[in-house]
Amino acid sequence: MNTQVIVTKDSLQAMLNDSNSTKVMHVVGRALLAIFARQTKDEQAVNVTKEHNNIGFAGCDARSGSISAKYYIKHHRLEGWMVEKWLKTGKNNYSRISKYHSQLNQVAIDKLNK
Repeated sequence: MNTQVIVTKDSLQAMLNDSNSTKVMHVVGRALLAIFARQTKDEQAVNVTKEHNNIGFAGCDARSGSISAKYYIKHHRLEGWMVEKWLKTGKNNYSRISKYHSQLNQVAIDKLNK
């Protein structure tokens, strides 16, 4: 396993704090696509998480994450409520999408090594 760090919670959060809402929407959309791609084909088809393997969306995010990713694929944008959901911060002061930073880091490493 490569331990190189490209994406961290803080670096992801910094991108999400940008004042350009279009840029933020695309950051969220591309992150959702990367996570969605890690779901199994069966999970992608039914918008749920069936395998609890820490790959793809967590069960609580599977439906909205899959729907948002599919919408982004089709329209090359996200609706406001979709972006809001993923930007909402938790008790740890990080956005919801930030909990996937490790997976996004792995995707970045894989892309870098191609």
